[in-house]
Amino acid sequence: MKTFEIQTMQDVEQFLRYVIEPNGLALGMGFHPDDDFSDYMKDNGERLFSDNEAKTLNEMTGKCFAICEKQNADLYALALNVINDLNNGR
Repeated sequence: MKTFEIQTMQDVEQFLRYVIEPNGLALGMGFHPDDDFSDYMKDNGERLFSDNEAKTLNEMTGKCFAICEKQNADLYALALNVINDLNNGR
């Protein structure tokens, strides 16, 4: 799993792309910024992320929220834009 130093809006977008897009964690439309990463499951019912991975991903998401708040940006809208770009082949 890749980790990100999230300090800028560009970092936020890169993290979102990593979480959503197929060449990253590939959560796609199933991703929601409010979801705890420990709640994501594989088709067979096993957890997708270990406790440590989920903790790290949750912390990075928290940093994304903090950066967006400072920049008056909407993390939900940014995530939706990444999903829409993926669905439109961008």
